[in-house]
Parts: sequence; structure tokens; C-alpha cells
Amino acid sequence: MAKKLYVRFSTEQDEKDIFDFYKQNSHTFIFLRDPEVWKERIAAGAVTMIHDEAGQIMAASISYPIMMKDAKGNDVQQWSEIGSTRVALDGIGLFNPLVSAQVLRAYLLEPPKDRFLMEIVVGNEHSKHVFSKLGATLFEMTPELAEKARASIASDAGADAPAVAASDEDPVEWFQIGTEAIPGIAATLLDAQKNNIRVNKKTGEEYELDFSRCILATQLKDQVQVLAKQNFGDVKKPDCKKPLKPSPAKLNRL
Repeated sequence: MAKKLYVRFSTEQDEKDIFDFYKQNSHTFIFLRDPEVWKERIAAGAVTMIHDEAGQIMAASISYPIMMKDAKGNDVQQWSEIGSTRVALDGIGLFNPLVSAQVLRAYLLEPPKDRFLMEIVVGNEHSKHVFSKLGATLFEMTPELAEKARASIASDAGADAPAVAASDEDPVEWFQIGTEAIPGIAATLLDAQKNNIRVNKKTGEEYELDFSRCILATQLKDQVQVLAKQNFGDVKKPDCKKPLKPSPAKLNRL
């Protein structure tokens, strides 16, 4: 019988489990983050998780807002970083449903003005490969933006932080996901819902991805289906002048 794995977004009650997951699954390529930033992100629902029936987390990823001042001096969420992506259960393809759900939730509920960004440590070829398959392309990072993006990286671990992993001195490459990639990401999520039985070829264990606790498959399912049918441009040639669109208010009019 297939073991169920639930795809959903965090609530405040998940705080301890998420901190424990990252402590127990530290990785060379995952940056240490400010615990207070994590607490806010968890409570905001910005952590995407896949966990078993007992609540043990198998994979998680976190969306971090990158704020800039507009012409009037107001804080604007210019970008969103897709970060802290960690899959602890290998061999059954959890990355695509994890990150596609994360991007779509952020796109629909807390969209950045510009695009999504990913900071990948040089040498992490696996992350480059899987993010590229979802439509990520290289992004030319400015020093100002890099400084803003690194505001959530902790300088001092503290008692609540996960085990130290990547250093903020490690060389990195930046990637982007713009509006052109959103329809393909929506299609990827829908495919994961339809073909939800996963088999570990090495062990023969079967897993069933369950989206019944994920708002993208319940309250927002119509919007996801509409997005999957759109064409926002060439994924391989993202237009940096083209903002993420449509806004959630306009989505139902597509």
C-alpha cells in the first residue's frame, strides 16, 4: 500500500517541526537564515512542505520577500527568493511538486512586482539542473540587490537556528523565474496531482502525493488550471522588463 505524502503550506503550528527538519537535514548548499525571519515566513504560510501521515517532513522550501524602496520611499516587494530548498527523501521526484507549488502560491497570494530569484552555490549542479527544467535562467545580479537578498542570512546561528551549512562567502550564481515560466509551472503541478503515485526504483516503496490539504488544489484550483493554459512568452528568453502578470485580481478574466 502506498504511503501518503501531503503537500501543503505552513501554519504557525508547524514552527518546531520545520526548525527540526532543517536542523536534522543540514546541507552544504543551504544557507543559514535568521530564525526570526523563519518564524515570520512559517506563520505567513510561505514554507511549502511535503510530509508523511505522522507529520514527518520529507521536503521543504521557503519564499523570502526582497524589499526595495519605490519612488515615494515606500517598501515594495520587488522580488521573491525561492530558497532553503531541501529534499530529504530522494528517488521519487519531490522537487517538482514542491517548488511548483511554492512558486504558484507566491504568485497568487504574495506576488513580487518583478520576478522570482534563486541563489545557487557554484558547484551545486543538481539544483541548477532541476530549477532550469522548471524554467529558471541565469540572472545578472546587481550588488544592491545581492545585499538586499542576503538580509535574511544569519550572521549568528543562535539556539533556534538550524545547523550551519553554506557560508555567505561561498561563490554563487543567481537564476530567475519570470512570468514566461508560470504556465509551465502550473502544468507541472497539475501533472503531479494527476500522476500522484511515485515509486522508489531502488527500494520498490510506493508513495502517494496527497494535495487535499493544499489550497492550490482546493480554493485556487480554477486559477491554477487557467494559468496552465496560458502563453506568457518564451521561457528561454525572459524579458526582464516584463513584470509578473496577471495580478490575482485579473486572473479570472483571462
